[in-house]
Amino acid sequence: MTGARLSLLGVACAALLFATVARAQSPADSTLSQPAAPPDEFARDRDRFELGAAVVSGPFDALGTFGYHRSLRRGNPFETWMHIEVSGGGSGYLREGAASVGFLLRPTRFIHRDWPIRPILEFGPAGHVVMQVAEIRGFGESAFHTHVYLKTHAYAGFDIPLGARVGLVARGRLSIPAHRPLDYAQIALFLR
Repeated sequence: MTGARLSLLGVACAALLFATVARAQSPADSTLSQPAAPPDEFARDRDRFELGAAVVSGPFDALGTFGYHRSLRRGNPFETWMHIEVSGGGSGYLREGAASVGFLLRPTRFIHRDWPIRPILEFGPAGHVVMQVAEIRGFGESAFHTHVYLKTHAYAGFDIPLGARVGLVARGRLSIPAHRPLDYAQIALFLR
């Protein structure tokens, strides 16, 4: 498959994931009573932006990351989240950029928003579009490669609120299947 076809496939996968999430959010019957307003900590945690860096396994020294984390629904036994991330990095003659969309579940029994260091445990599927650019030594040309794939990820870590709207997050990621060098350990500043 050519890179353009793979890019179109990636866009189609992302659109399908967004449509599925939107359908899951819409109420089945508008006459049902609305849920009670969420507590302040949950409301503050609903949307957040993350700017960070990650150390990855594979040929790259580090990645710069920009993410958006959105809470979709709260209930037992899980909170559901959507995570969108754009990352880029390089090493020597090789550069890589990736766009990812994930639908993650957090077990509510591990959520402790009142703790000063709050544990993170979440898992779920994600779609990725990755583009690599390699400079061909001696020829003054660049080669491009695009790859689209779906994976299941598990994240574990913690976040530390530094104020009402800012904090630090550190997390590691395990992926299944693990045939791509995109698993990483990340630290980021979050704004909510």
